[in-house]
Amino acid sequence: MAEKEHISDFRLMVQIQKGNVHALELIFERYYEPLCNFAFMFLKTSNQSEELVSDVFIRVWQNRHQQGKITHVKAYLYRSVKNAVISHLRKNRPDMDEISSLENISKHEITPESLLIREDLYKAVGSMIKSMPHQAGLVFRMHKMDGLSYKEIAATLGLSIKTIENHMGKALRFVRELHASNPDYF
Repeated sequence: MAEKEHISDFRLMVQIQKGNVHALELIFERYYEPLCNFAFMFLKTSNQSEELVSDVFIRVWQNRHQQGKITHVKAYLYRSVKNAVISHLRKNRPDMDEISSLENISKHEITPESLLIREDLYKAVGSMIKSMPHQAGLVFRMHKMDGLSYKEIAATLGLSIKTIENHMGKALRFVRELHASNPDYF
């Protein structure tokens, strides 16, 4: 497993373009769950999010010979998912007030206690993010939970880095105010 983590995304994408299925599996393992969480922010259902992200990976494989050199794989995948979400929402216009529970619990957790703690924390963070202004919550999630850099977030959302910094500042102020008014929230 340590060997997998040393292979850069760029090298894996080059291998995918050459038809290496194993390289696609490694990229899939790295990004499937974070991309599903990202799609969930908009779609609010795990099944749709998972299906949409799977479709993005299928398109990556099907179009592997037509793609130029992709230097920022993570940003490319997030942008692809964002575009797929926009297309999906335009076609289906789901009820945006629909609330569904998170079903994306990591399969790496092994004890019932750790699963409950993670689920409670995930719900608390999700609730906090929903309370934030939408863009600030989205940027917060992409940076803090999905691990994207400001530059990658800016490229994905089509915003400037300065705008991303401003949204992150709003989100962090929100978190500080929430913690100050309710220190036991987390």
